Amino acid sequence: MNTHYAFSRVSSPGLTLVLAALLLTGPSIPAADGKPSTATELFGYAKIWDVGLRISEEAYRTLAPTQGRGFDRDYPYAEGQVAIAGHAPLKVGLRYKGNSSYSSASDTKKKSFKVDFNRVITGQEFLGMTKLNLNNNILDPSQARETLAFQMFTDMGLPSCRTAFARVHLQVGKDEKSEYLGLYTMVEQVNSAFLKGRFGTGKGLLLKPERNNSFPYLGERWKDYESSYVPKTETSPEFHHRLMEFARFVEESDDKEFAGKIADYIDISELMKFTALHAVLSHLDSFLLRGHNFYIYLPRIDGKFHWLPWDVNSTFAGHRSAGSAAQQMNLSVAQPYTDSVKLLARIMKIKAARVEYAKQVGSVLAGPFKPELLRSRLSRIEETISAAVSKDRNTDFARFKANYTEPEERSGSSRPGPRGATRNGARSGMQQKPLLSAFIAKRTASILAQLSDGAEGYIPRASTHRSRGSRGGRPEENSRRPSRGPFPRRAPPEN
Repeated sequence: MNTHYAFSRVSSPGLTLVLAALLLTGPSIPAADGKPSTATELFGYAKIWDVGLRISEEAYRTLAPTQGRGFDRDYPYAEGQVAIAGHAPLKVGLRYKGNSSYSSASDTKKKSFKVDFNRVITGQEFLGMTKLNLNNNILDPSQARETLAFQMFTDMGLPSCRTAFARVHLQVGKDEKSEYLGLYTMVEQVNSAFLKGRFGTGKGLLLKPERNNSFPYLGERWKDYESSYVPKTETSPEFHHRLMEFARFVEESDDKEFAGKIADYIDISELMKFTALHAVLSHLDSFLLRGHNFYIYLPRIDGKFHWLPWDVNSTFAGHRSAGSAAQQMNLSVAQPYTDSVKLLARIMKIKAARVEYAKQVGSVLAGPFKPELLRSRLSRIEETISAAVSKDRNTDFARFKANYTEPEERSGSSRPGPRGATRNGARSGMQQKPLLSAFIAKRTASILAQLSDGAEGYIPRASTHRSRGSRGGRPEENSRRPSRGPFPRRAPPEN
């Protein structure tokens, strides 16, 4: 039986209590007693809440993309309502989000959503947030990749998004009953409020590069940078000049100048930590390969650029077009990026940077990637979400459970569920994502073999498309040249 969310009026007396009492049919594991009063209480890697969405039939029809495909899709907003974790419903803007996660959910209502609290009612917030993401985990049979990865970035002291799990219901039309869409991951939005909390100011230059892993210099016209660097904030020409200056420096400085001045633009330790996490997690749907799914923030005109993670649901060797699962689990620690990632390639020529990078890889292995810590977190996550996942018609529940119990992949172990032939890594023609339990064991063994025995690691193939806005030639067709040891024995010239 479907739960019917009574949304009739936002101001209806007693509605908060009604919504707080609504439970998913079947067993439910609350993450905390009562409704959260702060964002800190809302988020946590082992918390789960009920979320109700309501939208009119007419508005629901307008959510489909109006133009474009893939990265260029245009997702229009429509007015709807959202009720989160027992709080009274709020009028909000709703739209779909995602690329592969949207395409893979084409025949189901379980799309990913972006919730804009400020779009319908100016100045409206929810627990201090103006936006919130509801990610459908449609391509992650474990349902946990995004949660685990963001937590690891946080554990390493990097600015990253907070998450929590959500049982999401959707009601389309006034008289229809709400439909249980399944388990989602709630993800904090990177915006001015987020930045102010991490950097003390949200008024800097925020970029979300797309098809850009080379940091190209594109001249002195700001508009030439917009499609490749994709600014998300309105800032002054002085901020624009700082970016152009840095891009020109990366592209045109000689090795000696680069080594001497790169620390004026970036925190080398921070970027090496950021890269080490991507490498250990085999996260290739990112700046290491595709040139997307990350943010860059410049808080001050004369300050340093900071890299922020985003869309980490393809971590743990989960990127279906970046090589086989076996290759991704054996990703080179010395060079986890393609030759086309010019900034990293240049930084890794500097001996002090390589030493710092090796140090950060060790910190990740000894810290958030410790197998016993990960297994403990996986156990808590499984306990928290298992009941909700079991009722999700878009998830292969047997495959979900295997991520938490099976030490390695077994031939023929994955039998798609009712809709599993098209989702959760079992889509026809797609490579299946490795089990999390198997990844932890195999990735640890691969890294240790590379660091101690000089074993070869997989260097990813360069993207076959040009970076958007790039003035350069065709990217290198890379190179499956193996790495040897913690750093290549064919060491580049040191500066």
